[in-house]
Amino acid sequence: MSASTVYLKNLLESKNILDKAILMNQSFPCSPFHSELLKLKAERLLKESEFHAGFAHLVDAHCTALRHSAVNTHRDKIAKKKLISKSNTVAQEVVEDFKFTHQLDQSFQFTKVNFPKFLHSLPPEWTIVHISEMWQGPESLKMQGFGPPPLVYNLPKLMIARLHGGLSGSFMTRFIEPPAGGLSEGSLLAELHSILEGNRSVNKDFRGNRDQYWKLKQEHHDQLKVLVNSLENWWLDFCKCLLIGELSNSTDINLLNRTTSAVVDLLKRMKRTITSDEEAWIRLLISCFGYLSRQQFVRGLLKILKTTVRSPIMTEVLSFFKTVQSDIEKFKTAKRNPVILVLDKVIQQLPWESIAMLSTTPVSRIPSLHFLNSLTWKHSFDRRNVSPTTELKLRSNGIEVNPKLAYYVINPGQDLPGVQQRLQPILERIWGKHCGLSGAVPVEQQIRQSLMERDIFLYCGHGSGSKYFPNDHLVKLDCRAAPILMGCSSGQLAASGRIVDPTGAPIYYLLAGSPGMVGMLWEVTDVDCDRFTIRLLDLLLGARKRKMLEKLSQTPPNQKSYKTDIPSPPEQLEPEILRAVAQSRPVTKNFLTGAAAVVYGLPIRTLDFNDNDS
Repeated sequence: MSASTVYLKNLLESKNILDKAILMNQSFPCSPFHSELLKLKAERLLKESEFHAGFAHLVDAHCTALRHSAVNTHRDKIAKKKLISKSNTVAQEVVEDFKFTHQLDQSFQFTKVNFPKFLHSLPPEWTIVHISEMWQGPESLKMQGFGPPPLVYNLPKLMIARLHGGLSGSFMTRFIEPPAGGLSEGSLLAELHSILEGNRSVNKDFRGNRDQYWKLKQEHHDQLKVLVNSLENWWLDFCKCLLIGELSNSTDINLLNRTTSAVVDLLKRMKRTITSDEEAWIRLLISCFGYLSRQQFVRGLLKILKTTVRSPIMTEVLSFFKTVQSDIEKFKTAKRNPVILVLDKVIQQLPWESIAMLSTTPVSRIPSLHFLNSLTWKHSFDRRNVSPTTELKLRSNGIEVNPKLAYYVINPGQDLPGVQQRLQPILERIWGKHCGLSGAVPVEQQIRQSLMERDIFLYCGHGSGSKYFPNDHLVKLDCRAAPILMGCSSGQLAASGRIVDPTGAPIYYLLAGSPGMVGMLWEVTDVDCDRFTIRLLDLLLGARKRKMLEKLSQTPPNQKSYKTDIPSPPEQLEPEILRAVAQSRPVTKNFLTGAAAVVYGLPIRTLDFNDNDS
């Protein structure tokens, strides 16, 4: 037997062993190795240019434990609806309801690994950015529970895949190695943990010493800005352009097409054959020209064209870009279409939305593409709970919610009087006193009913509100509302160990079928959080008129005054929640607060509130 035959035999056997190991480890309870095995298979397939098969394995590597939870949740709902259908005389609607839940269940099933074809049915304006972490060496074993937990995480290798809804559009992938060197505290993840721990300590221990309080707050503010800049420019480098949304306006798109065609024609005249993948990368670099330093732009072109900086090709290409620089720099302020980030379980802790590259891009998070499939299917076809005044539909710009169908809960613990004083007049003016509670503990049934029958649920208090409506009760609902949870760590996902998927309020709301939610990644201060909340409501609903500012800011006689340093109303509305959140981050005085704000789920749009009050 020849050496080449032996090599081929061993290669085939190794592939079969890996496939068998994956099959053996996908059962419940899922093995901690299951995700890592899928990632190993994906890495090998991608290096063999089997892009769709490799991506399919990456998709299945995300949130395996949560998928089992989703399957169990849907099975419980199916069993319950079977019992109802047997005893219900009006069985047709219940049967349809049963079929609907069964279809949602199929979104999370463990079957043969295939490319998620449902992506082709998504709006073509949406960009999906799937980021997987690949831990190497001792760190990989520590992440699987072997040995002591890693006190200082080294950064993992990243696998980024960028693709679009619809049948057209490029499919782009990139491996990003951990950057050389490190920060003073070890890595970006360790630095983030240090900043957040310091922030918690300041909020707890220095309230009585205002000078020291604000000094330390400013230090954390500056440290987080450095961290976000390091994430963008030190770790991602020119590959950060994979995260940006596609241009929205036709004028910008036409300019991008003309510039890309001119570069491709230039390269062809120089006898350089350009593949479709290379053309897609050139187009993306041009689209992000204003966000890239000259060094990043040149490095990107060198990697794509596989040439040297002194080659005739690079000389001609760079000379061309000097002639169009003033035109394509305008893309930096251009309107962008939504991006949906799928982040792996450790790197999801980082504030990706706050990097400068994404400042003009509306961004949402989703735990895995299985959740995206489930939510888009539900909100495309679910008509059971449609009210006469609204209809949830998946449109090219997202689903629509009626802001008049809302319920709010402010300061239920009665220990945040400043929050109540700042927000209650505004919320009562928007929705009235009958559509919410201020300074009172809600009854569980009130929250349950509002989540099932309203379109927006606003909570302003401590945490995510799970104290008043537990997560294990929430997950059993057919949740209609899009919650806006303005409390510390309301949008945080945390793992109870190293080998399980991180969970939190966002996961439970998405499992319950909510189209999306707004929350905070970590602990925030109430005054700055209220600034964000008020700006968000101003953008979405036109919550205040300029005439009302003085009246809202005045303190009644004999009443304790709380700081009402609220931002001025914006000049125009922004009905898209993802854009409104992005535009609300800068009004916070501390970067920590603005960077904490994140959105999970689908791109959502509010209908016209039609507020005619003067």
